[in-house]
Amino acid sequence: MSAFLNLTRESLEELYINKRLSTWKIAEILGCARSTVYAKAISFKIPVRTRAESHIIYPRKDFSGDLIEKAYLIGFRIGDLRVRKFYKNSETIKLDCASTKAEQINLIKNLFFNYGRVWISKPNKHGAIQIECFLNTTFNFLLSKEPAKLILRSKKYFFAFLAGFTDAEGSIFISRKQNQAAYALGNYNLPLLKAIKTYLNKHSIKTPKLGYSKRQGLLASHGYRYNHDYWTLTISRKKDLIKLFDLLSPNLKHKNRIKQMKKAIKNIEERNRLYGQK
Repeated sequence: MSAFLNLTRESLEELYINKRLSTWKIAEILGCARSTVYAKAISFKIPVRTRAESHIIYPRKDFSGDLIEKAYLIGFRIGDLRVRKFYKNSETIKLDCASTKAEQINLIKNLFFNYGRVWISKPNKHGAIQIECFLNTTFNFLLSKEPAKLILRSKKYFFAFLAGFTDAEGSIFISRKQNQAAYALGNYNLPLLKAIKTYLNKHSIKTPKLGYSKRQGLLASHGYRYNHDYWTLTISRKKDLIKLFDLLSPNLKHKNRIKQMKKAIKNIEERNRLYGQK
């Protein structure tokens, strides 16, 4: 007797709902047509997956809804992530990034592994590691390449956004020539850096003229060519750095960035001790 004839609602739910097997796979196991399995699911009133849902194998969780986290992720996305849907009505948001820095890959993993599947490749011949994250549509806010209006709605959202952007694209360092702490934020998006510069100035953090680096067409360390030229916002005055670090520190997550910030603060304190606070 065919296994299909003894198929109960409970056994079909186990295969289709719990194990998430496709109707094609179930039909193969039971030795019947796929349309027959589909009809049986309908008769048992088992919700049938849409095309988009049928591609989801691993469990996913909705975004937390926390606006500080949202602002941070928007900043990080603009700096370091490619985000897209597989097709127009897809229920999967895919994030991916390639980096030669293991710390960056680990940070991305930690940001998203509680929400969905995270896949990490082995290093390629250039040492670059590919990471891909598969999330549900509560992460639609990451599809845009521009910051959401909430970023400028309040100081706390802006600096959470800037912390994410800093973790992705920023650097905090001690210049070798002058032995002075500095902060730099680089990106291809000139209007965005201008907006950040304006907002920082509004909060009494002075920034000099944006720097420019011609990169379009050049080969990057990860093996891919740059599509655009590069712009950099820098801050080096001690009092501006201290004010910036105070506002960024609650939301920085990159271990190296936090370590760099602590070294920069020690550098400033030492210079203040030797030369005064001017």
